[in-house]
Formats: sequence, structure tokens, C-alpha cells
Amino acid sequence: MKKLILIFLVLFISSSAFAAYDKALSLYQENKFQESLAICAEDLVMADDFKPGTQNYKIRYLAAHNHWKLGNIESASIHFRKCMAIDKTKIDPYIDLSMLLIEKRKFSAAGSVIEDGLKVKEDAMLFWLLGKIAIERRDYQRARTLFERANGIDPEFYVSYNDLGIALMKLGKYGDANAAFSVAYAINPDSAEINNNMAYSLYKMEKKNEALHYIKKAMELASGNESIKTLAQKIENK
Repeated sequence: MKKLILIFLVLFISSSAFAAYDKALSLYQENKFQESLAICAEDLVMADDFKPGTQNYKIRYLAAHNHWKLGNIESASIHFRKCMAIDKTKIDPYIDLSMLLIEKRKFSAAGSVIEDGLKVKEDAMLFWLLGKIAIERRDYQRARTLFERANGIDPEFYVSYNDLGIALMKLGKYGDANAAFSVAYAINPDSAEINNNMAYSLYKMEKKNEALHYIKKAMELASGNESIKTLAQKIENK
């Protein structure tokens, strides 16, 4: 009888923990970050970080994102790094922490996190993020190499093709840039940014009629975008 009671209690506690996490996740999705974080704090048992079967990885990962949304950068970083320690096979904490650091323009710190992540797995997102840092540093040749590496790992990664095109335009290689944008467009034709970039590369290649096609579509997709309007005027007046 005592054994049955113990089993029941374990199952009850486990189901309660899952319910608490689900509630915290739901609140996060509703942009109620402080409320979600409060549930995470109540549900997290730090002593259980490395015990098998606990939800600590998920709780900490969600807590990190709540702190990120609330602007608590140091706390978010602590939770992401603890996730890295709990499960050494996952690269998600490396990706997200580096994105957070890039958002805060801490490029050196982000680069270090990415390099550590690449030791876990050579992932397209990590190479892409390194490429984004290279763009920020105006090292366009390095950015090109990194985006090509990302594209080689994930041929459907359209944002990397788009950024490859940007790097190539910065290098003055408009034909190659258009080829990269064309791949991005084939994967995601309803992106205003990609249509705008297609138009700009064609404009630089002096292909006005083709450029007009893409800039008109970009304007349909993002009618209020001033940069797109400015490019449209340039192309129409060429």
C-alpha cells in the first residue's frame, strides 16, 4: 500500500510539474513574461539540474527567454549557460545566447559563444550568425565564406542566401548577388526584403524592367517601407 501511495505521489508531482511548465509557456506566448518567469522560479529546483528526468533544462531555457524579453541580459545569459551544462548535446542555447548578444551589439562575446557551439555541432545557424557578425564588422569576404558554409549545410536556409547576396553586393559582385537572392526568392517569394534586394541587384546590373517587377512586388508586401519606396523611385527614374 505504501508503495502504491509513493508511486501515486511521484506521478502526481511529475504531472503537476508538466502542468506548471505548460502554464509558464502559455504565459510567455501571451507576452506575460513576468508571470511566466514567476512560475519558472517556483518550479525550478536548482539541486536537480543534473538529475535525469527533471524538467530543469526546459524551465531554464524558458526562464532565459523571459529574462531576455524583460531586458535582464545577465540573468538570461546565466540560464542559457546552465542549459549548455545540463545537456551538452544541444546547440539551441548557443544559438539563442549568441543572438541575444548580437542584438545587444556584443559581437566579440557572441562570437565566442558561437565558436563554443560549433564544437558541439557544425550547424547552419551558427555559421550564419558568425556571418552576421562579419557583416557588422564590414568583413564582407569573411561573411561571404561563412554564409556559403551555412548554405552548404542547409540548402533551404533562405535568410543565409539573402545575407550572402548582401555581402556580395558590398563586394561589388552584383551578378553573383542576384544569383544568391534568386535562390532566397525561390524558397521564400513573399519576403519584401528579398524582393527589394532582387530589385536592387538588378538595378545595379542596369536591368530596369526586371528590377521594376520585383520592386513593385516588394511595395505590395510592405507598402509603408520607406527604403523600398526610395528604391522604387530610383528605378523608375533611371
